[in-house]
Formats: sequence, structure tokens, C-alpha cells
Amino acid sequence: MKKILLTIFVLFSFVAIGFCQVQILQPTIKSDKEFYEVGEVIKITLTNDLSENIFSHIGSLTPVFAVDNIGKKDPGGNWVKLFAQCQYPHCMWDIDGPAEIGPRQSVSFEWNPLIYIDGTDKYSQARTGIYRLLILYQIRKDASSENWEWLKVYSNDFTIQ
Repeated sequence: MKKILLTIFVLFSFVAIGFCQVQILQPTIKSDKEFYEVGEVIKITLTNDLSENIFSHIGSLTPVFAVDNIGKKDPGGNWVKLFAQCQYPHCMWDIDGPAEIGPRQSVSFEWNPLIYIDGTDKYSQARTGIYRLLILYQIRKDASSENWEWLKVYSNDFTIQ
């Protein structure tokens, strides 16, 4: 009898744990393909999987500023952070405001995969390797910009060969 009660308790515990797991919804970032040639333009699409509007530069006139950084996988399997644009104080930019993206809407941009060396104005074409992008977006709970927070989400991995 104790064995049956213990088995029921263990099964119930696993079911309860499964129901208590919280899945955090966030936008989806996907490249249009899994494999690219060096120098090929990569189409990146953000899909708002939330039930509320989000804001991102991907839908703006300056979409590359949605890219917080580029990740490149090194031979040890670690992600190395690279720059998608020239950084201050090396460059100053006039950046368009982020676009509003409604629930279940998608926006895309074509990214020319350039790597800005140490965030300076010197750049090179992305070389062969496995990459992903870290994309910025906002959820605005109220009208006060003081309460707006930039959130981040990774794209799928893609390969430049």
C-alpha cells in the first residue's frame, strides 16, 4: 500500500511541476534561410508572438539599429560578441524611432552582414561560421518613456559558408 501511495505521489508531483512551468513569450526572430554564402544579404524577420504591441527598429528606416550585437560561435562552442554598426565615439548616427508592431504581425529587413571591428568605423564582410543576432525590442506599458525598457531576443542560428 505504501508503494502505491508513493508511486501516486511521485506521479502527481511530476504533473504538478509540468503545470507550474512558466513559458515566457517573446517575439520570434528568424533568418529566411539556414545557409548563406559569404557576402549574401540575409533577410531577418521579427514576428510579434505577444498579445500586445511591441516596438523595434526592425520596422523603421534604420533597422540595423535593432541589432544589439552579432554572435559568432567560436571553435569551442562559445559565442563571441561582434558589432553590427559603428559605435560612439567612433560614429554618431541619426536613428529613426522604433516602429510599432501589432500582435501576430511580422516585419523584415535585409541585413548586409558586416562586422564593425571593435565598434569602430572599420568593417569587414562576415566570414564563414555560425552566427545569430541579438535583437532589441520594447513593450511600452504606459506613455512615459522613463518606463520603457529595451528587451532582447536571439535569432535562430544561421551559417555563412
